[in-house]
Amino acid sequence: MRSTTPIILALLLAVAPAIAQVGTPQALPRRAELDVRELVEFADATSTELFGLGLVSGLSGTGDPLEDSATREALMALMRSQGMAVANPQELADARSVAMVWVRARIPNTGGRVGDTFTATITAFNGATSLEGGELMIAPLRHATPGGELAGFARGTLIVDDETALQRARIRQGVELVTNITPVQIGSEFDLKVKIQYAGYSATSLVASTINDAYYNSDALDLPPVAKPIDDRIVRITVPEADRGALPQFLDFIMTRRVRDPDLLKLPARVIVNREAGAIVATANVDISPVGVAHHALQLTVTQPAPVATAQAPITSEERWTGLSSTPEGTQTAKLSDLLAAFRALEMPVAEQIEILEMMDRSGALHAEFIEE
Repeated sequence: MRSTTPIILALLLAVAPAIAQVGTPQALPRRAELDVRELVEFADATSTELFGLGLVSGLSGTGDPLEDSATREALMALMRSQGMAVANPQELADARSVAMVWVRARIPNTGGRVGDTFTATITAFNGATSLEGGELMIAPLRHATPGGELAGFARGTLIVDDETALQRARIRQGVELVTNITPVQIGSEFDLKVKIQYAGYSATSLVASTINDAYYNSDALDLPPVAKPIDDRIVRITVPEADRGALPQFLDFIMTRRVRDPDLLKLPARVIVNREAGAIVATANVDISPVGVAHHALQLTVTQPAPVATAQAPITSEERWTGLSSTPEGTQTAKLSDLLAAFRALEMPVAEQIEILEMMDRSGALHAEFIEE
């Protein structure tokens, strides 16, 4: 009898120092010199959502059933706009090569200018079973607010990243802006926000002192501060009167100051995940308690009773596992990087890695702040 037993192998971690990065390449800076602009962003700036409807063509029988009136009418309207009238709509009914989709794009809080391109996210909603092999015909995108103004157009070849979610895809750099999207209006006083991975009173104090010392070229305490730490995230900037007529130059000056401090390497213990991007970013000092992890990707095949091996019928075994070396240091914690490296060796999808990390956080085994973007 030959039986396959999934979820057999458990990974039990001891202590091992390492640094790991899993998923889309995103690494936290780990050097003792950074520009101020690498540490902060404008506090009042928010990302902008663009939204629209479009038609995807080129599907191999996996599109919307064209008995659906919405998709059929949209396709016929597009064909009429190109001088291709369809006398009998039933002619289109059996094709299933077209799907109506939602199209959205997120413009980061740095904004964008006319001609800038961004990634589009595509989602089927009208009966299509798969978007693989599809091409998005040009789709107008508007601000995701009632009566939102036209902001850009989306088009291009779809990429399906997840074989378990064939109704969702993206288009790299598939959105082109036709209007400017500015992140924030800068006045004589504004706030900078320290990025979450650097949050802390030491970080805001460091940014403020760097700007003040550079502006005055002095550490004299009796000069009015240009930058003042407000809390663990906010640094308030007061533009000196002499520079209020030249804000772009002033901003360039403060944002390009070099922050030099070994404490920049002492990042707080955080694990930041982004399910949409398929990324996990961990600071170098994340520990975990000894923990056993079982997963369906770990598999052991056993044959009973034990057969006799011959040249024509050799005995084979199927295993899926990864080993972990450890270096005890007097504590009973391990590095998260070891577990991430094991996941990578097992070719575990990033989405499933994130689920496991979330469960570890709930159980208290993850010794870090768990942040989901």
